[in-house]
Amino acid sequence: MNTKAFTGGAGTGKTTSLLRELDEHLAVHPLSADQRVLALTFMHGSRHRLAERLAKSSARRRCDCMTLDRFAWEICRRWRSRLRTLGGFIPLDWDAPDYEATCDAAGRLLACADVAQWVTKRYPVIVLDEFQDCAPVRLTLARHLHGRVNMFVAADDFQNLNCTGECPAVAWLRELGVCVDLTVNWRTDDADLITAAQALRAGTSLMAGASASFKIISAPSEAVAASFISQTMAPANGKDVVLLSAARPKTSRWVDKVVELVATKQYGKQKAGPVKIQWEMTTEGLAEATISAVGIETQNDQVGAAAILSLPCGPVTRQLNRWAEHQRRVMGRTTFSATEVRAQIKRAAQHIRSYGSAPHGTRRAMTIHQAKNREFPVVIVLWPFRVVGDPVLVRRWLYNGITRAKRRAIVIVEDPQKNRLNGPPFAYPAT
Repeated sequence: MNTKAFTGGAGTGKTTSLLRELDEHLAVHPLSADQRVLALTFMHGSRHRLAERLAKSSARRRCDCMTLDRFAWEICRRWRSRLRTLGGFIPLDWDAPDYEATCDAAGRLLACADVAQWVTKRYPVIVLDEFQDCAPVRLTLARHLHGRVNMFVAADDFQNLNCTGECPAVAWLRELGVCVDLTVNWRTDDADLITAAQALRAGTSLMAGASASFKIISAPSEAVAASFISQTMAPANGKDVVLLSAARPKTSRWVDKVVELVATKQYGKQKAGPVKIQWEMTTEGLAEATISAVGIETQNDQVGAAAILSLPCGPVTRQLNRWAEHQRRVMGRTTFSATEVRAQIKRAAQHIRSYGSAPHGTRRAMTIHQAKNREFPVVIVLWPFRVVGDPVLVRRWLYNGITRAKRRAIVIVEDPQKNRLNGPPFAYPAT
């Protein structure tokens, strides 16, 4: 049983190499009838994309793909009686999960030889993608399974968007001496995109000059930024171009105003626009929007089935409607407590985000964090005046933004005094 890890920058084929290694291993060591491959990652978006790629591998139909948090919860549920004997908190409420406590409890269970043996008999091969996001409490799970299973890992420390130093997960892999460093970029062969990404990783200045595939644009006003976005997005296919932002919606007046102008004005000789842009919602956003539409204000509220069934059609409300209709037909219930309706809404929102069925408009906008582990032909990055964070961390955010692009990346920098492009876009004038 061994562990092998692939490390490298964005687009160097870490996941592809990981799955190729998996195929080669299964060709020599096929699974028995009761065995499966376990594929783990941290975020639901990357889990969904990993599952799609596994469906084309030799592990198709013989693979369970889930988040690390879900895996931890499954262990806790399966061994809940053992948890009680070990003492401490028993986190088994999936509707209101405590992820840190769940992973900690699963780590304590995997320290027991029979629990670890149960996992390894079921899953002799484990695939771990986006391993750089593995915090210490989740790293414990991998530590307990190392040496017991064949483990294939993909990670890039520079794409950890939450800390600036070397993350514990990648440090552990390097201590083991199992890393294969990948250097060739397969996502794009464009020299300008590759040079920009390398400059960000190295901490050197980006070239502000325009090229066909990579541009940094100084935007002294919202209208200038909106003009560039409209003239890029309007003629493009909706799936080909995405707007990324270093700030969440409603946290940057500049970003919000730029998006508003794009949606309401026309620009350029070709009169490009208006272009409707829809922000991709988070799980919490999807849930809270539905809770607000239902009219739940306090935990003591009662919600009638009629109020649920009259909600505008949407992915969350469709699932909520099915639940309410089932309760009415089978149980004869027409009124529900606010607590159970909230739980059903959150479960539906989580399901939608987990399985990638959330709708989006023809032109998408999302935060840089939401775009992680995804790729698009054309990327436009909105970079407001203030992006709060450590300079190294901010550089990682910008790196993650431009490396989502396969053909073209445009960084539009809020620059009212036209002096921010003298240094890298992540260096801010003192105020």
